[in-house]
Amino acid sequence: MALWEAWDSKCYWCTKPVEFSVSEIDHIIPKDVTKADLAKLKTAYGLQADFDLHDPRNLAPICRPCNGVEGKSNSTRQAGVTMNYLAGAEKRRPAVLKRVQNFGRSGRVAAHLLEAATADLSQPDIRREFLDTAPAVVRVLAMTDQGIGDYRSFREAEVCIDDEDGLWQRIDVALHDRGRLTIALLENLCAAELEDVLQDPVVQLIQEIRSRVTAGFESMETSDPITAGPPTSDFITLNIDSLDFLRSAGQVEFTFQGAFEAGFAASVVRSSSDGGGTDDLQGDATVSGTFSFVADWDLTDDPAQVHTGDCTIEDWDQDLNVG
Repeated sequence: MALWEAWDSKCYWCTKPVEFSVSEIDHIIPKDVTKADLAKLKTAYGLQADFDLHDPRNLAPICRPCNGVEGKSNSTRQAGVTMNYLAGAEKRRPAVLKRVQNFGRSGRVAAHLLEAATADLSQPDIRREFLDTAPAVVRVLAMTDQGIGDYRSFREAEVCIDDEDGLWQRIDVALHDRGRLTIALLENLCAAELEDVLQDPVVQLIQEIRSRVTAGFESMETSDPITAGPPTSDFITLNIDSLDFLRSAGQVEFTFQGAFEAGFAASVVRSSSDGGGTDDLQGDATVSGTFSFVADWDLTDDPAQVHTGDCTIEDWDQDLNVG
């Protein structure tokens, strides 16, 4: 449960939201790795000498399909992708440990609530018991704090980012009460589909990420100048974490805020400063950051005429390697 919460209730491999009852724990570096190979990986990934395969820094929640023979076990990961997963686990490790430690100090009520929260509701008997007793718990929560009834749900959207190649990008949208109301206004009042509103900003965002990756390679401090080709994506994960709206005069303004992670590879050419030749190299990039954009609807416009503004990258972090 602590891992599942720390990873935002998502499978770390496909990044899709996953119900707790069908999630499993995966070892990022496989638990059956030999001692000799583990020693090599520690050196290659810069891991601590006492790196423990069963520590939260090497664990992540994964959905059953991804953990099966047709999932991750049927694919080969590049070193940069594995390092990105390990960095994510390391970042979440303190939250996982704190959650487990706090639970260890809790009493029977916490144990029973955790059992209820992780119940497999696909079982008819368990589902019936849950429906019979859960309303009483909700009432107690409402009396404790009226705002505690808010909960997070997920919605998946897909937009086309390349018509010629038929490439689509998935966007995971996390919704609380305010976000669900925003979506309802957008789709029912404005008669605009969420995917249509996301289309242009997402395409613009991905183009800007690619441009920054190319610029990052070419601005690396090396003894000889570097020219980078167009980067190809190993993965791109886009999440929208906050949606809101504001009515001002005759307009309704919708705000979208989210985060991204991506891995790229690019062909890199390093030219000798004396003109003596070139080296063809491989460039790997892992980037992450946050973004936002605004969409406006004029109350005098026809429905579905929602105008989106530019998508802005607000935070940017990159790890570039050439070799």
